[in-house]
Order: sequence, then structure tokens, then C-alpha cells
Amino acid sequence: MSRRLILSTFLVLILISSIPCVVLSKEVRIKRIRFEGNKEISSGKLRQAITSQTRPWYALLSRAPLYNEETFLTDLLRVEKFYQREGFLQARVQDYKATYNRDASSVELLIYLEEAEPTMVGAVSVVFEPDSTGRLTAERLLGHLQLKPGKRYREEDLKLDYQRLLQEFANNGYPYVEAKVKPTVNNGSHLVDLEWRVSRGPFCFFGPITYSGNDHVSAGAIRRGLGFSPGQVFQQRKLISAQSQVYRLELFQFVSLKAIDLDARPRQIPIEVQVKESTLRTLKFGLGYGSEEHFRASVQWRHRNFLGGARILRLNGKHAGNLLPLQVELELSQPYFLSNRNDLLIRPFFVWQDEKSFEVRRIGAEVTLNRRLTTHTNVFGTVAVERDTVEVKGLDLAPELEDLFNKSTWRVGFSHNSSDQIFTPTRGLMWTASIEEAGRFLRTPFKYVKLSTEVRRYRRFGRKSVLAARIKGGSMRPIRGSAETPIDERFFAGGNHSVRGWGRQLLGPSQRDSVNTVVPLGGDSVLEGNFEWRRAIFKKFGGAVFLDYGNVWAEWDGFDLTDLRYALGLGLRYNTVIGPVRVDFAWKLNKQPDDEDRFQIHFSIGQAF
Repeated sequence: MSRRLILSTFLVLILISSIPCVVLSKEVRIKRIRFEGNKEISSGKLRQAITSQTRPWYALLSRAPLYNEETFLTDLLRVEKFYQREGFLQARVQDYKATYNRDASSVELLIYLEEAEPTMVGAVSVVFEPDSTGRLTAERLLGHLQLKPGKRYREEDLKLDYQRLLQEFANNGYPYVEAKVKPTVNNGSHLVDLEWRVSRGPFCFFGPITYSGNDHVSAGAIRRGLGFSPGQVFQQRKLISAQSQVYRLELFQFVSLKAIDLDARPRQIPIEVQVKESTLRTLKFGLGYGSEEHFRASVQWRHRNFLGGARILRLNGKHAGNLLPLQVELELSQPYFLSNRNDLLIRPFFVWQDEKSFEVRRIGAEVTLNRRLTTHTNVFGTVAVERDTVEVKGLDLAPELEDLFNKSTWRVGFSHNSSDQIFTPTRGLMWTASIEEAGRFLRTPFKYVKLSTEVRRYRRFGRKSVLAARIKGGSMRPIRGSAETPIDERFFAGGNHSVRGWGRQLLGPSQRDSVNTVVPLGGDSVLEGNFEWRRAIFKKFGGAVFLDYGNVWAEWDGFDLTDLRYALGLGLRYNTVIGPVRVDFAWKLNKQPDDEDRFQIHFSIGQAF
């Protein structure tokens, strides 16, 4: 009997001792990762520094990541190294705690930290042989550095300062510059002194420039876009700017500029320009369909290097259902007009537009001078004259709103575009703003001032999600005795690129016609915007959740934030080479008095914004 008891006890002990092994052999998923003791560095930044991760808050349908103990222990070292890079040289991980749930299928991780005192920058100096031109001084160089006395010592800032010093010398005639930094750490005072030692090398100039790949475009046309010539002081930034300047001509598939023979360290640095020309003449067709314009078609004929001089001649034609029966325009672009940063555009046009409340035919021409300020920012000025025929449909308005009349306008503004893609941006900023005056040059019944601006912002979250936001505002006012603004120039809202809870132009002031149909009046002020969360779902399919808002007011100063209309919606996307095919369903959260439908469905190609 005792033998049986001993044997049974032995088997039970074996079974009990084996349980942890069985449990830990199961998949364990990370439920939560927390930090204690971190005051200067947020928990969010610390989580980005480690490999072990939890499930994102927006991924409700996905499973939590698996827990790997070896990876987590390595993460503890990553946390300490991250702190050191951020200037906490004595920070350390004190301890950690792993708490399993009852069946050991998930674990909560807690990391105890001791941040200690941050190491701050003490004295900073730059030692180099004086520049004979007087352009480079220690004071000027120190002004460009990120790490200044009193700043927290960060490794990333140190690398950035290294690049800034090299760039500053390379942009002032010293392409062979070398720099080293000597940090002296005083652990007692938590200070680090930085001494930069720079060997600037010889003072250099641009040398001979050679061109290749330009079979039809003259070297002179390319040379005007470079912004430098042989014998001028060498500046590295001019090579980067010149590449962008030449590429924007739309004449080349690619443009490459590089300094050659640098191993021989010549003072006259040769520059090699390589290009690959685009096809000189192209003809493109486009077809599409949307819930607003229905069938649409476009055609464009383009002649690059028209009559030499890098000019471009375009002939564009477009038809978009009943909304735009016909649009034809001829555009001549002359680059490097008076400066290598200026473009002159001459555009005669004919536009036939047919909206719910008006029909207009325009024939005229406009001249635009566009100046490039930076890689992403332009300023422009436009002068236009046209002859318009306007017919007002179903509205009881002032008789002068429909007639055959002249129109003249001038407009100035700027545009900024740092977004990363054309059709589906995932990060960056787009911003346009302009002021326009009508009636200055020709005798016309309408004289007004019009201001408008629009901002779009894109931010990526993870690999699959993008938050997009847009806001647009505008105001116009009659001036110099005019009593009305032309209906075809007023602001309208509603539609698949506006507030999607309403049909095209149906948000804002309106009247009912003789058959009791709602006809939009437009207005002299507008405010509208959108928030949209875009997420990839499966392969080329994606989805969106959005909130749109806005309204139009009759008066130029009619802005009333308590009178905004809102729409909440869902969308489905299918990505193609010409942009996403888009279906949006939007629900009105607060209807207008004349609204009949509670929801709106939009179908189109391309993002809403």
C-alpha cells in the first residue's frame, strides 16, 4: 500500500511539474506594455523603440501580437540605448514584471525605469581655419547648429549638426570639407562640451559643364535652368535645385546632375548633366464615369519643345456629361521667362458649363506668370479677359445676372504642395490661397473682390491607415457700385468633392422653381471641411470613415459656426493606376429645411480630396 502511495505521489509531482511547460508552450499574446518611472520620455515613444508590440487600438478585428521572451529581454536593452541616444546617459531598466492571465494565453508587461538626470550641452565651439571670403564665421556656424548650450544632448541632433556643418561649407565653396566632434562628458554636472574641428579644404568653383542625352532639346535650354555657370563659386545646393528646375520642364523622363572627378580634388569642379528625353509629341485619351457628371471623356495633345526653347504647347478637350458639355483650351508654356524660376503661360479657352441654376458659355484668354520659390511652393499672378453668356434657370433673380457681358479679372496667390503622391497622398501638406478682383480692365456690370483658401493635410498611421483632413473658406463682395456678384462665380457646396451628405451645389441658399424643384442660389461666403480615416482592407480594396461639414451664406461676412451642416459616412475604395474607384455613402446629421433625402450616395474616380 505504501508503495502505491509513493508511486501515486511521484506521478502527481511529475504531472504538476510538467504543467508550466505545457502552458508556456502555448501561444502567448501581448495584452499590454506599460512603463513606470519615465517622466521625460513618453510611453508612446518608448513603445516605438522596442520590437514587442501590442495590438493597435484601431485594429479591433486583428489578434494581439505573440510574446517572445528572448525578444522582450532584448527590448530592455533597446530601451536603455534609446534613453542614451536621447541624452539620459545614466538611465537604466531597474526591473520588469510579466503578469499572465489564468490560462496563460496573454501577458501584461511592466517595465520599471530609472531615468536619472539628462545630460545637457555645455560649451559648443567650432574650430577651423578662417575663411578668406569672410562668409563663414564661427558665430554663423554656431547659429545653424541644433545642439546649443542648455539643450539636451541627443544623438540624432549631433548627427544633424554634422550634416549641417558639411552642407554650410559645401554651399560656400568647400566641397571637400571634413568635420569631427569631440564630446567631453562631465558626469558630476551632467554636462557635455562639444568641440567641432573642421578641415575645410580648398576653395572651389564650378568648372566645365557637359550634357548628354539631349537629342532634340538644346543644351542652351537646359543651361538656363541650371542657375549657375562655370567660374562661379561652387555651391552644393545649386546642384540639387538645378536638377529640380530642369526636371519640371516636363521634357525629360529623368535628370541627373553630379560633380565628377572629385577623387582628384580639382578646384574647378566639372559638372555632368545627364537627361533622358520624353516623347516630343503625345496624344492621350481618358474615359470615366461619376454619379454627378455621368459619362466623361478627355483628350490631350502635347508638343514638347515647341519651336525650341523648351516651350510646351498643349491642346486639351473635355466633356463631362450635362455639367460640362464642352471645354477646349490651348496652352502655351514658356519656361525661364525673365528668370530661371519663372514660367509664363498663355491660355485661350472656351468653356460651356451647365449647372442646376445657371448655364454659362465663356470664351477668353488668360496670361499667368508663375514663380517658383522653393521645391514645394509657388507664387503666381494671372490676368484674364473673357466674353460670357449667362442664362439663369428657374430663379427669380436680378435681371442683370443673365446677359452677354465682358469680364476682366486679375488674381494673385500662392500654392504649396509637399504631399508624397498625386492620386492617393499618405503624408504631407497642400495649401492654396488667392485674392481676385474683377472689373478693373474692361467695362463690365460686375465688380467684386474674392478671397479663397484651402488646406489639406495627410498623415500616415502605421502601414495601412491615413488620416486626411481638409478645410476650405472663401468670401466675395461687390465693389465700386456693383450690387450683385455673378451667379457663375459664387460659392457652392455639396457634392462628391465637398460635403458629401448633399448633392452637387445643394448645400446653402436655394429657391424652388415653378415645378417645386430646389435650385441652388450660391452665396458670397463659404466654409467647408472634411475628416477622413482611410485604411487598406484587402489587396487593392480599402475603406474610409468620414465626417464632412460646411455651409454657404448669402452675405460676404455671413460665416456662422452654429449654422454648419454635418454628414457622417462610410466609403469603399478600389485602387487603380489612375486613382481609386470610390463609392461613398453619407448620412445627413442635421438637414436643411428644404432637404428631402436623409442620405446621399456618390460614385467617382479619385479621392474626395
